[in-house]
Amino acid sequence: MPPVTIESARTTDYLQIAALDRFAWPVVPDVFIPDGEHIWRVWSDTGTLLVARIAESTPPLRESHDIAGALVQFPTKHGELFLHKVMVHPDCRGDGIGTQLMQAALIQADRTVLLTVDPNNKAAVHLYEQLGFTVREHIRGFYRPHEDRYLMMFSR
Repeated sequence: MPPVTIESARTTDYLQIAALDRFAWPVVPDVFIPDGEHIWRVWSDTGTLLVARIAESTPPLRESHDIAGALVQFPTKHGELFLHKVMVHPDCRGDGIGTQLMQAALIQADRTVLLTVDPNNKAAVHLYEQLGFTVREHIRGFYRPHEDRYLMMFSR
């Protein structure tokens, strides 16, 4: 994999990011619902929307796509930032792109950053802890009665 450039998404990237969301997180009924194009367009104007960009002609991505990964975080009503999603194209996973996206977002953050994670996803919890996140709260039944989440926070 050639080097990637982490940069703010362009307003015109939102359709490609929405497509990556559907591809990176396969739809499993009652488990995952991808975010629609409309919200990615809103986030391109109102949130921190970062992309990992590679040359358009570089395999393994299709020629029409140059975004290997994306991250979105947005302000909460309590004045913190919420890191909603980090996603990497399946063909580009394992090269540290997700970590690079998160590091770039945390560098830009001027306040506490929150995220949620499945407590059983030990690899993700470990990665977030390595990046400086700590568990603020264990929330039972966060999405559905059987879906617990850790609310994790990063503060400078």
